[in-house]
Amino acid sequence: GLRDRQRHAKRIQELKLWMQMAHILGTDTIAIPSSFLGKDEASGDLDLIVPDMQEVADLGAAEGIHFGYESLAWGTYSDTWERSWEIVRRVDRPNFKLCLDTFNMAARVYADPAAPSRKNPNAEAEMTASLQRLVKTVDVRRIAFVQVVDAEYLEEPLVEGHAYYDAAQPARMSWSRNCRLFYGESDRGAYLPIKQILKAILVDLGYRGRISAELFNRSLTESDSSVPEEHARRAVESWKKIEREFGLKIHRRQSSVQSVAREQTARL
Repeated sequence: GLRDRQRHAKRIQELKLWMQMAHILGTDTIAIPSSFLGKDEASGDLDLIVPDMQEVADLGAAEGIHFGYESLAWGTYSDTWERSWEIVRRVDRPNFKLCLDTFNMAARVYADPAAPSRKNPNAEAEMTASLQRLVKTVDVRRIAFVQVVDAEYLEEPLVEGHAYYDAAQPARMSWSRNCRLFYGESDRGAYLPIKQILKAILVDLGYRGRISAELFNRSLTESDSSVPEEHARRAVESWKKIEREFGLKIHRRQSSVQSVAREQTARL
């Protein structure tokens, strides 16, 4: 959806490098988040966005690459699952599917880190209604993968003067970059209705595909050598909690560097 078509052409050339990288990593899936560029740079016109994404999908198809399209909670035009699903349907390519991110779903419909309550008005009812629409609308076969994380309830609203406030970023973006948590980490302040969202996806829709934990947090910038191991431990504990709560039975591949790499997803 870039208004500058020369810039679009440059991004297409960059995509070819991303596909090469995906092959090197042993993955066949690239995630495409919705744009948060200014309206002077990006268009919300689906008659421009859809052909652009069809071009992307067709290039990927020739390389055996699949794409998962995701709405960011602070996206300029696409900030809900409904919008990304509409784009996926219109693109109408077998290798161009929907990515559902539990944080982005809840961060738009349920939460507002800048609000006094850190929630939207009628948050519970709006979230429930959104998930009911999801179950009635989305074809589970057209979900590329699911990303599962929660986020921290801030002691103070994320407005000017807050430690994470950035005048150049929407509040939800700053919150996402600093405060995501793994599923089930209520002891760290997690408060989003992620279990409710997962029930809609795993139980009501019956999704049985790739699940990942996409975590951004200020803790990842700490210099202590234990940071990678500690976050990996927390991710494993979170996943085990999901397995227990939803009765998931996972087919585990033989452990190897190659098999682990194949489970990874490149991000565009």
